[in-house]
Amino acid sequence: MKMKPRIIFDYELLYLEKGELTVSIEDELHELKPGDIVLFKPGKEHEFLHSVGECVMPHIHFDVLHYEDFEEVPIYFKTLPEGAEEARFLRPDVLGRVFGIPDVLRIGNHGEVHKLLLQIIHAYERRDPEFAILQKSLVLRIIYLVLKGLEANANPSVTLRHKSLEAAFSHIIEHYNEPVRLEELAKIACLSVYHFSRLFKLKYGQAPHQLQMRHRIEKAKEFMIYSPLSMTAIAERVGYGSVFAFSKAFKQMEGVSPTQFMKSFFDGAPPSAP
Repeated sequence: MKMKPRIIFDYELLYLEKGELTVSIEDELHELKPGDIVLFKPGKEHEFLHSVGECVMPHIHFDVLHYEDFEEVPIYFKTLPEGAEEARFLRPDVLGRVFGIPDVLRIGNHGEVHKLLLQIIHAYERRDPEFAILQKSLVLRIIYLVLKGLEANANPSVTLRHKSLEAAFSHIIEHYNEPVRLEELAKIACLSVYHFSRLFKLKYGQAPHQLQMRHRIEKAKEFMIYSPLSMTAIAERVGYGSVFAFSKAFKQMEGVSPTQFMKSFFDGAPPSAP
């Protein structure tokens, strides 16, 4: 199988289901095997150089952002847009520049991506009136799986302990208004305190006490807006021994006091720190 150099205007996601394929993406060679995923990005020149055996490679074109003309984007077989009429279809590379997703993906959860890819293809063949909504939702799910797969590649120890870390996370959320000791969480995760703290922060981007504080403040905001409870009662409800301790934590998280937050919410103006 060969295909001359070309660019595309949107994204193309290709899953190599069977066979072997050699592609060049901006002069970088990639030897693909079953389970590999290729993300051809807008404006990046690529070429199919060589294949071995029968190649089965389901693929889709998609936009990340919404464009009214998404159904008008042509399949392109040239290397550069010719004139403004063609150039207007060229999309920005959000997935590469913002999320850092590489051109070729080798991720452990590729089977889940493959399953969703086939769902989109089968839905496209039916083309019911709600197809655009279904396609967007499934594409977003694929992007999520890709990001999680890349995260797993970068932090294999976090992936190995995923279930135990999730158990500790759930314990914090379920007992957000109670004292939660680090040693207790480490025991739930079957890890030492040191390894638990390190892996938890790697996975969730915050320490356990920060997660608990954030959840407490979010729950407090719900009570402040939707309940008649006093500030003292709210402080006690979310786990603080005094209004002073609650106000200090609230300001640390939100940058304003609870009173300022309430005033801004009901006045409709953005809160501002003194």
